[in-house]
Amino acid sequence: MDSDAAGDLQILFSPAEEPPGATLDIVAVHGLGGDAIRTWTYNPKIGKSTTWLKDLLPTKLPDARVMTLQYDSGVFGRSAHSVRENARKLIQLLRDQREDDEAERRPIVFLGHSLGGIIIKQALRLAKQDPAFRDISTSTKGIVFFGTPHRGSDKAKWLGMLTAVTSTMTNRPESAFVEALQSNSDALLRISQDFQSLGKDYAIVSFYEEHAHRVLGSLVVDKLSAVMGLPHEEVMMLGGDHSAMCKFTGKTDPRFNPVWRAIRRASKGRA
Repeated sequence: MDSDAAGDLQILFSPAEEPPGATLDIVAVHGLGGDAIRTWTYNPKIGKSTTWLKDLLPTKLPDARVMTLQYDSGVFGRSAHSVRENARKLIQLLRDQREDDEAERRPIVFLGHSLGGIIIKQALRLAKQDPAFRDISTSTKGIVFFGTPHRGSDKAKWLGMLTAVTSTMTNRPESAFVEALQSNSDALLRISQDFQSLGKDYAIVSFYEEHAHRVLGSLVVDKLSAVMGLPHEEVMMLGGDHSAMCKFTGKTDPRFNPVWRAIRRASKGRA
């Protein structure tokens, strides 16, 4: 495993340098309250943890370099920066990493959990508009979403009310992301509308959560919000609640099979 990182873009796995070397870049972006490693890691009470991005995915896609973005996504984050600013950070870090490796033309597949999917959509919009990042736009073949609230989530409103009260009591600022993820959010609507014209260029796979959150007693992001409704979009239910849907217990976890296959299909772009 390669432990190098370009700023906050960590490389979890990189194939050997001798030919053919890496033929694909996979970039994972975590969601609200998540973490570059923890979001994608199953931690059993007893035994070894499994970070499937480095422990499982390379066994199926050995020619893929796997990276994960770290950004401040805490509900009470110190950072007050927006989706747009974090999206620009993503493409800046990715550009720098690909320049260093002379891999500007290597195909890309993005993986986004929850808010991470929103950041990816905004990043591709920015990359399309800015010639400095155009190679990221043209090299991207597909996106795999895990419970991304394209239309927002009522549970974000619930979370917003909770954090507002707690923020007042603890004098800790509420993250700007909470408001952005609410249903009917103007920011979310703009991102979704802007992406509609871009989505046709990429293979799109949208996984939606099967199980209710054990505390809330309902889905965090329902199917209606997790699916964009694009004609070529591949839609699939994935076992687990909003958090567990992107954590796999090991190579025998049956939920991993449709995920790695979806990533492989996405790497080929639109048919």
